[in-house]
Amino acid sequence: MARRHRKASRPGRRAEPSRELGDPAASVAAAAIALAFVAIGLLIDSGADAAFDAPKRLATLFLIGAAAAALSFSPGRLPMPGWKPRSPRDGAVLALVAALAWAIFSMLASPRRASSFDALRVLLLYALLLPIGASRVLRRSGRLLLGVFLCVAAVNAGVSVLQARGIFQPFALVTEFGSRESTGAYVGNVGYLALGLALAAVGALAILLGAAGRFLRGAAAAAALLFGAGLLVNQNLTSLSALLVGGIVLAVPRFGRRALLPGLALVVALAAGIALYRPMRERVAGVLLAARQRDWNRVVTYRVGAWKAAAAMAAERPLTGYGPGTFEAEYIPHRLQAEIAARTRYDNPERTSSYAEAHCDYLQVLAETGWPGGIFAVTAAGLLLFELARTIRRLEGRTRAEAVFLLAFLSAGAAAALTWFPLQRPISAVALLLAAGRGWALLPSPESPEEAA
Repeated sequence: MARRHRKASRPGRRAEPSRELGDPAASVAAAAIALAFVAIGLLIDSGADAAFDAPKRLATLFLIGAAAAALSFSPGRLPMPGWKPRSPRDGAVLALVAALAWAIFSMLASPRRASSFDALRVLLLYALLLPIGASRVLRRSGRLLLGVFLCVAAVNAGVSVLQARGIFQPFALVTEFGSRESTGAYVGNVGYLALGLALAAVGALAILLGAAGRFLRGAAAAAALLFGAGLLVNQNLTSLSALLVGGIVLAVPRFGRRALLPGLALVVALAAGIALYRPMRERVAGVLLAARQRDWNRVVTYRVGAWKAAAAMAAERPLTGYGPGTFEAEYIPHRLQAEIAARTRYDNPERTSSYAEAHCDYLQVLAETGWPGGIFAVTAAGLLLFELARTIRRLEGRTRAEAVFLLAFLSAGAAAALTWFPLQRPISAVALLLAAGRGWALLPSPESPEEAA
């Protein structure tokens, strides 16, 4: 009998993914997620008081539910851990399940149970994005969904630049003279838009570094420039920092020891953009002046009051917190408590600012679910990022490029969460949670090391 020979692959490295047969359920789920990206970026209700946030949130939640319902008819099943974690992959899932279970317990113990229950329902719906991302949806349609995300971001970036130049104003907005609050495009809020553009820029840079076709790389370069312009006109330092983190994480696995040069190139490009755009240059100069004057509250755009309020909430109820979604209601009394203790005012003089969120996802989860819930959540995220970074060394080809992109994308979100709340707004939360689910699927499993491919 003739012996068949196969080309040996390098040990310890995973092969390219193989093409699968048709899967109508996964196709329907992918279409629902694509529509969610379109709704998040473009859907508005000009006749409503909350013309931007309300319709986007409603459509997003409905489409997440539709995608999950479609997948419930899919023949494939997600790998689930046993009672004892046998790998970091299982450990990340168990930490996440513990965080969600503790959030439910926190809601039951909350002094504001009604509002906390409403927030918990939204939280559980968003949590469905994790298994959706780990399913065949992103394995089959990940490139398509990334393309939709980038196209929607490009539309908003272009409109935002036109708004800043006074060329096109699709909405009649009442803002202070010279305010950057009028450049939010179809997203509405300039901070939310800037964070979405930072994540989109990381995606464009990943395509630029990894695409083989000249046309695709040219399109990615143009998109990256457009996203950069949108970031500059929105003058959001948190988003620029997130882009810088994501770009550096992209460069290190791609260039190894030579990553210093592309990292410096990204820093120089951002610095040049800031220097050339006068409003952004003045904003950075104001931050540097506040730092020299040791006015740290002004340096962090008056976030200290929100941070101290969240810390006070976590200190008062360290076991259960105040319940999911309660920070807005508890902010004022706890900020005043912190001001009395420090004999310092932590209010925000900007009339366009509010604090429905702690402007730090890590502090807010502590305030709302207590230390156990916060530790479980951070452990799940930390295990995912750490193990995904380790897994990259065992991958090759397109699968490795995908893992590098996911690591950079999630790292940008983790950096933004230090001074913002990317997991609490659809424009960033949907993409980040899907990416987290797909990243988890790429982690090695003791039962089937090749299954993620």
